[in-house]
Amino acid sequence: MTIANRKKINFSRKAKSKLILTVLQMTLVSLGFLVMLLITNGEPSIFVIVLSFILASFFVVFNQQILLNKSTKKILKIFGIKSLLFNNSNIKNLKIKPNQENDVNQNILQKKINQEIIQKKINQEIIRQDLNTASLILANLSDAELVGVNLSNAYLNGANLSGANLSEANLNYANLSDANLRGTNLSSVQLVSANLSSVQLIGADLSNANLEHTNLSSADLSNAELVGVNLSSANLSDARFMSANLTNGNLSGVYLWNGNLNNAKLVNTDLSNAYMSSAKLNHANLSCAVLKNAQLSGAKLRNANLKNANLYGTQLLGARLDHANLENANLEGANLEGADLRGANLSGANLKSVKINQATKLDYKWRLVWEILNHKNKHTDLRNADFEDANLQGADLRNTDLSNVKFTRAKVDNALFGYNQGLSLEMKLELKLRGAVFEDE
Repeated sequence: MTIANRKKINFSRKAKSKLILTVLQMTLVSLGFLVMLLITNGEPSIFVIVLSFILASFFVVFNQQILLNKSTKKILKIFGIKSLLFNNSNIKNLKIKPNQENDVNQNILQKKINQEIIQKKINQEIIRQDLNTASLILANLSDAELVGVNLSNAYLNGANLSGANLSEANLNYANLSDANLRGTNLSSVQLVSANLSSVQLIGADLSNANLEHTNLSSADLSNAELVGVNLSSANLSDARFMSANLTNGNLSGVYLWNGNLNNAKLVNTDLSNAYMSSAKLNHANLSCAVLKNAQLSGAKLRNANLKNANLYGTQLLGARLDHANLENANLEGANLEGADLRGANLSGANLKSVKINQATKLDYKWRLVWEILNHKNKHTDLRNADFEDANLQGADLRNTDLSNVKFTRAKVDNALFGYNQGLSLEMKLELKLRGAVFEDE
């Protein structure tokens, strides 16, 4: 049975019960008026009419009170609570005498103990209850122990769950929009296709949680712990992840337009095919992250750490990458047209088939490496060039003047050399040991 059908059935049952109750009340009131007309031979006085109306109103109110009491008893029966020994009104009405002060203090202490016992009992019963499709809108469940509870399809809009323990709970398809989940333990929780739009998850623990296809638009997850989280295909537009820890997370295919991940930790995180246009990733740690075919046009990645990241085919049009660390990153096939890479560290980075244009801001050293790798503007004079730490794998450097060129720590596997001027025998031997190919030998 689908969720929509289940909701329709529940709604129909409630509507049918209310309709039957209303018809029954109207029938009884009508009978009362009929009896009144028979007694007065069809000519009731004003007094009798007013009295009848008052009695009818009293009947309706009394009937509702009986239903309310039955509902209350049912709830108390579920949680195994027969009575509350103390309540706030009892304490307020106590007349304290000097010799009774100790007794009152003991009563207050006993009340607190009773309330704690009752709360624990309620929490234990909630865990055993199947709260599937339950309505807990605006409920206050702060600091509640709800480990493993089944709240799938539940309505928790605007609920207060701050500090609660919901680890391993089932919240699939639940609606938690605008809820307060600050500091909540949601480790290993199931939140597939749940609605968490505009939710407060600051400092929450979502380690190893499953939020596949979940709506987290405009949610705040600043400083949240999301190690190993599954957010694949989730909606994270306008979401805030400042200083959050998403290490080893799965964010493949997420929609993260205009998201804020400044200072976030995304080490070894999968962001392949993610849509992250205009996202903010300044000072973020994306070392060893996978961003294959991701959309990052207009993104802010200033001072970001992208060491050993896989950016194969990534769209970075107009992106800010100034002073970013792209050491040993794979940028093959990436689009950097109009991007700003001034001061970026591209040591060991793969720049093959990278798209750049005149609007791309790139330091001279790395633009030269890009030109050589992509056979742009064939250079025959490379005297005094600086290729230190550059990735020249597969480059064609034949028939070029290499006088005073720096090849310190440069990657030259399968690079083609031959008929070069200014290259000492010692340097040739070293380059051959590092995988270079010399055609003039």
